[in-house]
Order: sequence, then structure tokens, then C-alpha cells
Amino acid sequence: MFKTDTLPLAALGLALCLGSTAGIALAEPLDGHPRGAARVDARLERMTEQLDLTEPQRDEIRALLDEHHQAADQERAVLREQIDAVLTDTQRERRDELRTGRMDRRLDRLAEQLDLSDAQRDEIRAIMDAKRSDPDRDRAAVRDEIAAVLTDAQRAELRDRRGPGRGGPGGFDGDVLR
Repeated sequence: MFKTDTLPLAALGLALCLGSTAGIALAEPLDGHPRGAARVDARLERMTEQLDLTEPQRDEIRALLDEHHQAADQERAVLREQIDAVLTDTQRERRDELRTGRMDRRLDRLAEQLDLSDAQRDEIRAIMDAKRSDPDRDRAAVRDEIAAVLTDAQRAELRDRRGPGRGGPGGFDGDVLR
């Protein structure tokens, strides 16, 4: 496939590509892009203020944006498969370790902020793992699953932390692990 004299250059190109996509690849536990939900929230907030959106309009626009991000998640999954085909087993294992470490740090922050029980933490981890392994999973369903794990007080804490008018049903946007 490659000439032997171009292999080091190809490896360098791959390393640069992987470095530039590392944020995407390592961000899997958060429905794709690590700041995706924050961007959606900010965009929706601006639109609401500038266009005086009604609550039904906000809900419909959020659904459209979620659909767009769902498609992006699927594209990232295809990219991940293509990259996996190039990586060695050792490199894939290391990438997975890095991804898991990132999820652990996010879960640690969330556990501290919301005083999560070990059982809640395990349930949220399972939800995020399932989302990562199946990019076709609906974002709203993932949000609802995570919200169901939290107590009313924890959901209220998230709403307070995120600000008024943010997030999906009940102000919870599911991107709590940022």
C-alpha cells in the first residue's frame, strides 16, 4: 500500500491526524463533542433572546439540533472505525485507556458536585458506555436515562449549575460530564 520510503511520512501524517481528532475520539462519553451540549444551549439561548422563541419552538429547535448532533455522532463512529483499522492493537488499547481515564475524571467531578452514590456512578458509566458503543442511540433517550438515575435534588443542582432555560426536559441536558 505504501512505499517503504514514504511510510515514516505517512505515520507522521496519521499521528497529526490522530492528535487533531483526539478531542473527538476521547470525548465519546459525552455524546460526541465535549462542548456540544454547551454550544447547543448557547445557540438556543441566543435564538430565544433574539427571536423571542416560545417554549414549543425551543423544544422543536432542540430536537433538530439533537438530530444534527446524532448524525455527527454517527460520522465520528465511522471515522473511529477507519482510524481503528490503521492503529495497532496496542495503540487501540492505549486509546481506550485514555478514553476511560477521561470518563473517570468526568465522573469524579460529577460525583463530587452532586454527591453521587457508587451505584449512580456505575449506572451513569453504563449509560455512557452504551452510547459510545452505539452512536445510533438517541441523545434525548440518553439524557432521560441519566436524569432517571439522579435524584430530584441532583437534577435541581444541575439546573442551578447550568443556568435557567438550559437543557432538555426539566433543564437537564445529559452533558453533565463536561
